[in-house]
Amino acid sequence: MTEIERFAALLLAEMRAEGARPESALGVGALLDRTFPYKVARRTLPLESAEDYEAMVLRLIAEEAGIVVTEPIDAAEMARTTLATRIPDLDVLRLLRSASVTFTDDAITRLDGVRILPSKPSEPSASHDAPEPSTEREPTPEPSVERERVFPIRRHTEVADATRVATATPPAAGEMCWSCGAPPPRGRRVTFCVACGADQRAPTCGGCGAAVERSWKHCPDCGQGLGGGAA
Repeated sequence: MTEIERFAALLLAEMRAEGARPESALGVGALLDRTFPYKVARRTLPLESAEDYEAMVLRLIAEEAGIVVTEPIDAAEMARTTLATRIPDLDVLRLLRSASVTFTDDAITRLDGVRILPSKPSEPSASHDAPEPSTEREPTPEPSVERERVFPIRRHTEVADATRVATATPPAAGEMCWSCGAPPPRGRRVTFCVACGADQRAPTCGGCGAAVERSWKHCPDCGQGLGGGAA
């Protein structure tokens, strides 16, 4: 059943409730104000606004689906012309209040006595009441201002300390002295060359502890001077 047929079936039921015969003419003004007004129609039809109701009445007057015959003929033509526009002017109903509609025999046969349950507002389903747990991990909260003031400094210190530890490891046994080229004692790891006394550990920046090359004059991390070459 289409929405216009549902509207017509409910209108027929309201006419019978008033004691009117289904084949009798019904004035548009009486339809709007007494027989099937918006406040009654919205209980039984899924209407979102009064404009939806007025558009449905206009479709009925326009003789859509051959459900009714409208008198005078000009009223039906006015309704059809209005509905054909991009944005129908529903105020036309005020001009059509004196018109009347009469159900066709075919419509009465098909729609009279059809039982239509009142529409109910949609109720939230169980899935809405209890949303399924998300499989996505929740984002980690942003750290507070106080934490940001402390932890970047602590992290930098930890990195610098780890660099110092890593670069302070003496070279492996068998590596030549970087200064004089003398070999270290066999089977031992040395910190200082046994020939010239040069420090064999990898050089680091004295300011931030970053690993540097002996030929560099400035640290690439903090910019501190390395005294013409790191020791």
